[in-house]
Amino acid sequence: MTRNLARSCSLCGHNCLVDRFGGQLGRCQAGQKIGLSQTAVHHGEEPPLSGPWPGGSGTIFFTRCNLACAFCQNWQISQTPGVGVDITIDDLVDVMFQLAENDIYNINLVSPTPYVLEIAQALERAKIKGLNLPIVYNTGGYDSLRALAIMEGLVDIYLPDIKIGQDPSLGPGDPDSLAMRLYGASDYATVNQKAVKEMLRQTGPLVLDSKGLATRGLLVRHLVLPDDLARTSKVLPWVAENLGQDTFLSLMAQYHPNHRLRFDDLNEFRQFPGLNRPLSEREYEKSVNQAWELGLSNTFVQDLSSANNYTPNFDKPNPFN
Repeated sequence: MTRNLARSCSLCGHNCLVDRFGGQLGRCQAGQKIGLSQTAVHHGEEPPLSGPWPGGSGTIFFTRCNLACAFCQNWQISQTPGVGVDITIDDLVDVMFQLAENDIYNINLVSPTPYVLEIAQALERAKIKGLNLPIVYNTGGYDSLRALAIMEGLVDIYLPDIKIGQDPSLGPGDPDSLAMRLYGASDYATVNQKAVKEMLRQTGPLVLDSKGLATRGLLVRHLVLPDDLARTSKVLPWVAENLGQDTFLSLMAQYHPNHRLRFDDLNEFRQFPGLNRPLSEREYEKSVNQAWELGLSNTFVQDLSSANNYTPNFDKPNPFN
């Protein structure tokens, strides 16, 4: 099955069907080897993941994301050709054990989707060698059900984005032009909602130990955009109805213009003026209040200053220091 999937890649919603064993590249540009940017002990993840000092989350940043977010804060590694190094499955196993030497609380796989086939093999080998830390699958949420089936039993904690809600004016199968402009996937919401439901089926709601650390389950992220461009007002009711009011939700306030909105011609986004400014306190408070009103009591909130505090710089050895 693994080899067949690599010869006709369908690991994400793009369903490129390219032969990666034969040297073909799909939308994400991933090939036969694993694209690694860098690793870091991350203290700025949600509290159940980063935990108390000096622990932290052992993050492994992969290159070549399967999405193309116009304002991506990780654009240096996700959408810049030629960054990082290509490593083997055994190299990835070594990386996990090197991180584990830092007394971390988990292994955090950031943007893993293009490398699901290789990551699954690495996790199997690492577990045989004695790795017993929770595995976090930290994804943009555009994963296929085939990819998630491969990860079942290997992932302990799913950490997906829900980047944008469904446009209620669109019919089934209609392309979402806003999702295409902002994230590079016109069917993002449809693929994402199926994927997140499957993640919940596999692991259940988030489970915390006596120290408040996540051991298993689902923690959902959503970045609030100015002018409700991420359709937060639609995302939150969907979460409450389909994932449950006990869902752990990270409602992020850290939006600021980045990547193409900083360095490219802004004419393409002129019809969305909100993208050229940070999120306002009023806008964020409105979303937080909606979450509370929907009974989403396990919601993590951020200060608006997080836009400065949590923006990584991948030119540094530790991008968050």
